[in-house]
Amino acid sequence: MGIENDAILSYLEDSARFADLFNQFCFGGREIVEPQKLTDASEVYHTPPGRRRQRRQGIRDIKKRLESGVCLKILAVEAQNDVNYIMPWRIMEYDCMEYGKQIRRIQNANREAGEYASAGEFLCGFRREDRLVPVYTLCLYHGTGQWNGPRCLRDMADFGADAPEWEQCFSDYPMRLICASEPMDYTAFRTPLGALFELLPLRRDKTRLKKLMDENPIYQKLDGDTAETASILMGVNLFIKQRKKYKNGDGYNMCQAIKEMMEDSRTEGWEAGEKVGWEAGIRIFIQANRDDGLEDDAIADKLRKYYGLAKKEVLKFL
Repeated sequence: MGIENDAILSYLEDSARFADLFNQFCFGGREIVEPQKLTDASEVYHTPPGRRRQRRQGIRDIKKRLESGVCLKILAVEAQNDVNYIMPWRIMEYDCMEYGKQIRRIQNANREAGEYASAGEFLCGFRREDRLVPVYTLCLYHGTGQWNGPRCLRDMADFGADAPEWEQCFSDYPMRLICASEPMDYTAFRTPLGALFELLPLRRDKTRLKKLMDENPIYQKLDGDTAETASILMGVNLFIKQRKKYKNGDGYNMCQAIKEMMEDSRTEGWEAGEKVGWEAGIRIFIQANRDDGLEDDAIADKLRKYYGLAKKEVLKFL
């Protein structure tokens, strides 16, 4: 899955941050999902015996149970560092496997009890009053590029020339997609997840990233989990290698680490630019002398004289 995917999934295993994610993107920031009512439910989905499938199991990235009053709900997150062009189908498959597991559990309980009100209930093993626990899945895309893949099952289908009629009859399966590379409202987050997400759209915009570091003091004292996750997703190798250097009380100064990263990148860029410019100047010098009819031996003498190049370096250009 990659170190970035592992980092964000490990970060979201925390119930408070997991709840914050759902509250922000499903309920506009309202605290509908309470962290203390979440329990871990991550597991492997196994294919029932007798069914032939190419894949024998499926693994949810993160799955939790929400016990709210007398109702139970299943909440899941699938994280993607790269665009997955079958993601709506994949999420639909995971949701269906969860529902299938629930149906088999209910059927087994009904068979043990042996209480059916009709032949139809007996045949399917499912009583009229039986109910499934609803499943809610979020797809979190945290890659640097834009999501250009399908956002629902409809986007994956080819309806042909009769598209309007057949498309209207199609039973779609939408995907709740979060694109962390796109700016959003960060004010409703209740945990440092918002501070982490605010960094991600700026991975390719150093000017706005520096402005954020200058204006938002939260990055001067980020908690360890958020700082570590941010360093991996932002590519702040300085923090990864020298974590203790950025310790600031009970937090970490990611502002300093990010600014040092940008300074190092700028220096490397200048050095690379100077090298490219210097080599381009030599090539122009060589071509100009060739245009004047000078032989390569004479040009080589000039390169040694005016540029101080060794014989091997001269041969590289000629």
